[in-house]
Amino acid sequence: MKKSVLLAAIGGILAATTAQAGEYLPYVGFDYVNRTLNVGDAYPDNYDIGNINAGVKFVDFGSIELFTERSMREKKSFKGNTMRGRLYGYGADFLLNGYNFSEGAILGSIGYGRFSTKLKDNGRTSKDTGNTLRLGFGGEFNPTPDWGFRAMYRYSISDSDAFANSKEFSIGARYYFY
Repeated sequence: MKKSVLLAAIGGILAATTAQAGEYLPYVGFDYVNRTLNVGDAYPDNYDIGNINAGVKFVDFGSIELFTERSMREKKSFKGNTMRGRLYGYGADFLLNGYNFSEGAILGSIGYGRFSTKLKDNGRTSKDTGNTLRLGFGGEFNPTPDWGFRAMYRYSISDSDAFANSKEFSIGARYYFY
């Protein structure tokens, strides 16, 4: 499944590069994400995540973005036990320009993510994977036609056994291919 998402991203970028300027723009980017999960007291609930993404921006309308991400290993001690956790994920977001201004836009987003958790407790390992609905809002600032800087807040609802919902804040950069 991960390979098919990657191939779809590459195919979308290659198809977008044949477009005439002004219609749509392919881009690549990276984000720093801080995600807080709604989990029990014993588990790590705050993760620092690196996110790599690629997408196509439809000028003055919005964009479609594919992403993959991985967290740092987080550790939490609770009643003498030390729990370690890590998150992995991939998915797609549709971003809609709510309001355009000369050097950026205010954005709304809706998307799908497939997230996996890996928790270790005293030598025992548990893994879980779940589907996630992602809802968000934020903004993008474009100081040049090639670069964009984006900040987003997202609330996610998941069917995972490891967490029911999460809140995340992301900040990052995009490079647009003209």
